[in-house]
Amino acid sequence: MRALLLSLLFLLGAPSLFANYDWAANAWEKVSESEGIDVYRKSFKDSNVKGVAGSALINASVDKIVWVLMDHEHKSQWVDKIQYSKTLAKPTPLTSIQYATFGMPFPVSDRDFVYSYKFSYDKTKNMILVDVVSVEHRSQPASSTIGVRGEITMGKFRLYPKNAGKKTYVEVEYLADPKGLLPSWVVNIVQKKWPYKTLSGLRKQVKKKFVGSSRLVTEGLKVPLK
Repeated sequence: MRALLLSLLFLLGAPSLFANYDWAANAWEKVSESEGIDVYRKSFKDSNVKGVAGSALINASVDKIVWVLMDHEHKSQWVDKIQYSKTLAKPTPLTSIQYATFGMPFPVSDRDFVYSYKFSYDKTKNMILVDVVSVEHRSQPASSTIGVRGEITMGKFRLYPKNAGKKTYVEVEYLADPKGLLPSWVVNIVQKKWPYKTLSGLRKQVKKKFVGSSRLVTEGLKVPLK
């Protein structure tokens, strides 16, 4: 009977068995659940734009997921509306400055972002944390924007190796303002779909044959994958 109950729990909500972050305690409201992807939103002080978040179990090792996150050549295959991206600089082995452009439907102006990726590893939680936040860089000043320069106030990827390193439980949070003249209620409607699109796209991308393994995980962060 116990085995049957555990099987039913897994089939009905597998990702919840791997949950590591208390969403409710941190004021995140769950708004949807589909295909094992949970989606959340949150109001932030002094921001009319709501934060969005999601979680899902991905059938790939954490080094493959980091490889996909850092892969510019194929990013348009899974990141919604992205047109182009590149690495501007690597201040440290675990920090990089990124640039990305996003195409918007007419008559809305295209957006671009300059932001940093900062990687760290928490041994006690066996978790890779990717902190994402907007920064300035001399090679892409705000005056060189393709339309409107957006701002990432807060972004986080939390990656937990599971199943002897063969799978990864992913939690992601973002508070991003595209700026410009877009009403905040329109931004909130559009961005509400971002967690599902991102995690669903990531699931598909990691299965492709060209996906490699990031040395940043095993050599830079020294994460044990087994």
